[in-house]
Amino acid sequence: MKKIASKTFGCKVNQYETSCIVDEFLNRGYKKCEFSEIADVYIINTCTVTNRTDYKSRNAIRKALKKKQEYSNAKVVVTGCYSQRKKEEIKALGAVDLIVDNNSKSKIYRLLNTKNEPELFNSLVNACQFDELSTNQMLDKTRAFVKVQDGCDYFCAYCAIPYARGHSRSRDKDNVLKQIEKLVAGGYKEFVLGGINLGLYGKEKEDHYLLPQLIDDIEKIEGVKLIRLSSIEPELITNELLTCFKNSKKVCPHFHIPLQVGSDELLKKMNRRYTTSQFTKTIKSIKNVFPNAAIGIDVITGVPGETDRLFQQTYDYLKDLDFTYLHVFSYSKRPGTKAAEMKDQIHGNVIKARTKELIELSNHKTRIYQQNILNKGIELSAIAEQKVNDYWTALSDHFIRIYTKDSEDISGKYIKSKPIKMRNDGLEVIRLTK
Repeated sequence: MKKIASKTFGCKVNQYETSCIVDEFLNRGYKKCEFSEIADVYIINTCTVTNRTDYKSRNAIRKALKKKQEYSNAKVVVTGCYSQRKKEEIKALGAVDLIVDNNSKSKIYRLLNTKNEPELFNSLVNACQFDELSTNQMLDKTRAFVKVQDGCDYFCAYCAIPYARGHSRSRDKDNVLKQIEKLVAGGYKEFVLGGINLGLYGKEKEDHYLLPQLIDDIEKIEGVKLIRLSSIEPELITNELLTCFKNSKKVCPHFHIPLQVGSDELLKKMNRRYTTSQFTKTIKSIKNVFPNAAIGIDVITGVPGETDRLFQQTYDYLKDLDFTYLHVFSYSKRPGTKAAEMKDQIHGNVIKARTKELIELSNHKTRIYQQNILNKGIELSAIAEQKVNDYWTALSDHFIRIYTKDSEDISGKYIKSKPIKMRNDGLEVIRLTK
């Protein structure tokens, strides 16, 4: 039996795509193995968000090529955002068998297993069709991430992803619903909807079937218990979407919203499409629907021109904002972006110190939020994951890690619970449903 190994870097979109690619090989009789083992096919799905992910992607490719020296029949396939941007750098690493563009990942099996099939690598500047990828199983055993959108039209000054992914393209609604029905049949109950810029779903089409309509249709599928949204831009949280949240019984009260910087001067310079006051209004509008919602925020430290004064603006703004946690990114110069050519680049040591400050603030806000949920006795829903040290654990709908003692095997079950005390990185709860 042939073996396939894979390595994925970056976002959940990449993880979903890798799941789909590997699933096709498994359906064709391959067996999955660890990346460190000898395999017939190595799939590396790369990322280019930062210099660090570029490095990790190259390192994985080198490891696969080294394995190929031990087993000459092995095939090394590279795809993803780093290879889309730096194809020649990938070629220079060695005898990579196939480099596939970001909108042709569905064709990898065919390209490897059809004689005289030409290498497929296209620029995505004019890509207008969503590359359909489907799977029967996910890398995550509990929740299913489902890619519904690709590409981005925003071209923020610091970001290379629009150049690697092309313009926004949306997955056909029927394919999304069929994918979820398939995964429900496989035992999944929680679904995370994602994309490169999720809030743009459907906006390039003319049928006004947008994210709210998609959520409404997913909610009707029997077996779906929880619907969670991945990152969504603040200006794309519309009144229509808020109404959808208000009417939903399955949308998790957990939202991840990129801010990037808390300075209007830097927001404008980075080509963001809102002000801090508009961002605050968006947070308040969500809290009006879900008063106890978990709010996650992306922030970047060290963008060009971020003086001590402007960083302090970001810190002070966040200190007073009602949120739950931060994802803090250190700015990384991306060749080809506007920010890479800007003056006043920030020294790495300064970026590191600022990142540490925001992480400490994030940890403080998280504990306050968890204590608030405990004090109010807010009901928490989740899909039970696994048993660790006598406690079943799960990630709740409010994005709090929960722990419960239970003699019953509840793995994969939908549970409702009430918090009773703080535990580890989250809350200990008691089950309300049996």
